Amino acid sequence: MKQKFLILFLTLTLSGCLVGPKVEKTEKKGAENYRTATNMPAGDSTAIMKWAEVYQDPVLQSLITTALKQNYDVLTAMAKIDESRAAAGYSKADIFPSLNYTAGASKLNLDNSSANELGIQQRDVFYGFGLLSWELDIWGKARHGNRSAKAELAASIESQRAVTSSLIAQVALLYFQLRGLDDRLAIANATLVLRKEATRLITLRFKGGEVAELDKFQAETQEAIAAALVPSLERDVQQTENALSILLGHLPGEIDRGLELRQQKIVEIPAGLPSDLLARRPDVNKAEQQWIAQNERIGVSQAQRFPTISLTGALGVASNDLSTISSGGGIWHLAGGITGPLFAFNKNKRRVEIERARTEQSRLQYEKAALTAFAEVEDALIAVNTYAREYEARARQVEAVRGATLLSRRRYDDGFTNYLEVLDNERTLLDAELQASTTLQRQLQATVQLYKALGGGWQTN
Repeated sequence: MKQKFLILFLTLTLSGCLVGPKVEKTEKKGAENYRTATNMPAGDSTAIMKWAEVYQDPVLQSLITTALKQNYDVLTAMAKIDESRAAAGYSKADIFPSLNYTAGASKLNLDNSSANELGIQQRDVFYGFGLLSWELDIWGKARHGNRSAKAELAASIESQRAVTSSLIAQVALLYFQLRGLDDRLAIANATLVLRKEATRLITLRFKGGEVAELDKFQAETQEAIAAALVPSLERDVQQTENALSILLGHLPGEIDRGLELRQQKIVEIPAGLPSDLLARRPDVNKAEQQWIAQNERIGVSQAQRFPTISLTGALGVASNDLSTISSGGGIWHLAGGITGPLFAFNKNKRRVEIERARTEQSRLQYEKAALTAFAEVEDALIAVNTYAREYEARARQVEAVRGATLLSRRRYDDGFTNYLEVLDNERTLLDAELQASTTLQRQLQATVQLYKALGGGWQTN
């Protein structure tokens, strides 16, 4: 009991000699409001929505759940947390004494004339000792090292959260891309059917002498254009499925489908206040913890410039007979030592300068991460706002062009216009339908980017 009090007393007493800079509380500042949040729903996004509330397609929810369980980046990040936790415990042990043991036996046999004259021919020695060693952490080298390890553990946790948030966003982005490609493939197939029929009818009319051969060639050209679009989109669909499969931890293969592109619900996410953003962003918190960890390494390097005081002790027994070792005389030993740098051509000073320079780099990386976070939210808000308005205009364009296309074909069938007018409207209609599909896909993806930029996705409750 006395030894425990002595250890505690020495630890508390020596803590006053801690060298190295203290970590100042970081101030996370941002603008009062986002510049493009005027049309966004009001609300506090401090308690950000859960990902299942944002992505309401049951199949997408199932894909995200599978990815969170099987994705290799998430599993690697979790293993990194285990490593960092073990490293923190490992470094903490350096603060306290270590107790070891040693035991052994030896036999001495001298079979010569000199030994006989001395009366020494054989001697047995048996011994067992407990060994105590303690490097007194006067300057805080071990404590700074442990604080650095704890900060690295916190950074690993934030890194795992960042990977989780990013993974959920990647799965959603690829899923919406896949549904967009499915939609455009359906448009291409429907267009190809219509153009095949148009080619058949015009060919019949050409053979009957009702239209010029040029009309037949133009119809065949438009059919070929639609036919070429189909395999191009099929290629993109399969490659997107393969990319999504890898995120799920699966071999490349077919992906289940849920709601169609136009059935997906676009959830409005409140932007909240910029002052709340950084606390939710795991990538920013990771950069901050890495800055703290690096700052503690300055203390480690400064402590290495001062003398090291260590205590060693041994307590045990020794005997020339194994049967009497427990009743033999006790042996103890206690010693103290001091070692320290004397002259190393400024090597120790330069070590401190290296760590200070690295800490400044970490601080700058933290500030960059914070600035990037604000920019990503602003960009996502712009995308959500503008894609919503763009899609409304694209949808109106599709309806207008579809009406013009029907009217021009009637005019052509009745002989009031040439086939060029029909072709022009059909080309415009296909282009408008494809652009409307792409815009809707990007609107959904912009919501994904906004949710991720606001620090959503890693929360589990």
